[in-house]
Amino acid sequence: MTRYFVPFVFVVTLLPSYAAEKPRVYITESQAAQASGDAKAGEIQGSLSFTGGSSPQNIEVMKTFAERCPGVVVTSNREKADFTVRLDHEPASPATPFIKGNKVAVFDRNGDLLHSASTRLLPSAVKGACAAMTGHK
Repeated sequence: MTRYFVPFVFVVTLLPSYAAEKPRVYITESQAAQASGDAKAGEIQGSLSFTGGSSPQNIEVMKTFAERCPGVVVTSNREKADFTVRLDHEPASPATPFIKGNKVAVFDRNGDLLHSASTRLLPSAVKGACAAMTGHK
């Protein structure tokens, strides 16, 4: 009986480096935070007020992106983001009080518009934005 020796060849593949990680997305609304104040003149002192910031709707958008767009990472650091998504909610209409419209725009790192749309449902807005970011080279 003849025995044959069959050598085993191990192929090692390296995972993509950290540089090929998921793109980062910064999510915001059109209405930015605002500060206002008055100048001081003599004995009269002014006041400063700050309004704006992250709304509960913005947090819901972040949650929806995390759930429905696994190809990106949501970041709170605008400087490290590859994309900026601006999503605004339209007020509810008397005809459809429980459905709000959503306007979405996706910008690349250079500030160039890649995608814009208006949708009735937030998941549809996220789907379109996600496709624009994950398909962008």
